[in-house]
Amino acid sequence: MNRTIVWGHRGAGFRYPVENSMSSFKKATKMGVDGLKTETQLSKDEQVILSFSNQVNLNGSSKRISNLNLREIKKIKLKNNEQILTLRDLFNEFGKSNLIFNFDVRETPVGVKIIEIGEELDLIDRIEIAKPASIFTSLDDFFRPLREKNEKVNFVNSVFGGYKKNSIAEKELQFDVMEELNIQVFNIQHYKSNFELFKLIKDSGYKCYLWGVFFKHFMEKYLNMNYDDGRIDGIFTNYPDTLLKLRNEIQS
Repeated sequence: MNRTIVWGHRGAGFRYPVENSMSSFKKATKMGVDGLKTETQLSKDEQVILSFSNQVNLNGSSKRISNLNLREIKKIKLKNNEQILTLRDLFNEFGKSNLIFNFDVRETPVGVKIIEIGEELDLIDRIEIAKPASIFTSLDDFFRPLREKNEKVNFVNSVFGGYKKNSIAEKELQFDVMEELNIQVFNIQHYKSNFELFKLIKDSGYKCYLWGVFFKHFMEKYLNMNYDDGRIDGIFTNYPDTLLKLRNEIQS
């Protein structure tokens, strides 16, 4: 069996006091993560900014990132006195590594820009673009413009989960759209996941990721989960060092 991918959420997650800082991403890579996961916003001058929030504090007031240009954003300091990062900052530092990258994208234009930069830097094969579970734009409306932009980039459909157990019908998983647009991965909120849903996803030919995995007993549960010689394909965590240690013990 292949080993489960360990994704460092915003770098080293809660192991470093400032998420999404360069120090946090470097710490995650030293821990040994397979990939880095974060969220993205688009600035006024169409620079991809690494930030969960679409707002920043500038001179004591809250400003939308979409209303600021990169020069203004770079003047803002994180709590550890580092600059807010762009996608290019991340790729300049880690683009020549073996890391893979997963980006939550709330709006399609941000995904378009990520694809353009990935094509420019020849990193498309290592990029995943994810539609967050909290964004209710249809899969077709969200992903079709991105698939038309690039045939190779990997797509991830994040859902809250709960097939059958929580009355989510199989049709709501939209396997027809997933197949048509070549969306390869379901990303399930872990505490609403179950083995039946995992089995359905694997039987249907898709990869299965889990998000929001913080606690050791859940990590152990999912690292031990397997079906038909397949494992949970990836886990997003804010404690990548703990997950890596457990993976080495369970999936050696």
